[in-house]
Amino acid sequence: MSRDRLVGRRLPTYTFVVEAGKVAEFAAAVLADDPVHFDAGAAAETGYDGVVAPPTFSAAAQSWGRPAGDGGLELDLRRVLAGGAEWEYRAPIVAGDTLTVTGEIVSVERKSGRRGGMTLITRENRFVNQRDDLALVVRSTLIELDDAPADKGDEA
Repeated sequence: MSRDRLVGRRLPTYTFVVEAGKVAEFAAAVLADDPVHFDAGAAAETGYDGVVAPPTFSAAAQSWGRPAGDGGLELDLRRVLAGGAEWEYRAPIVAGDTLTVTGEIVSVERKSGRRGGMTLITRENRFVNQRDDLALVVRSTLIELDDAPADKGDEA
């Protein structure tokens, strides 16, 4: 099935508040030990309004307020792999920010691999804070394989 019709499709918009505790948990998980990620005083001393979210914080945060489902992409999740992501930071993300995320499908590309055909679907999410500043742009690619991987129980 051709997925070219997806290019330009807008994904559901959602909003979430960046919480200091979530920033600290994520910082600990990725071993980001700079005090600006844990201590509001240290963050203030360096000019921030709250504890600062480490890079890639949005990888976890993207799922907090997002509506369930795939945004109408009609993907068979048994055939979907993560194809990579890139983060373009425009402004610091700090505890207390309210981020509104808008997204759209920016490209669809067909490729062939050793295991057969695949479709690469690239989406772009834009994170805008409560001051209408673009804080972050995330581009991520999903790979949908033409055939679902064989279930190990099917091999007999």
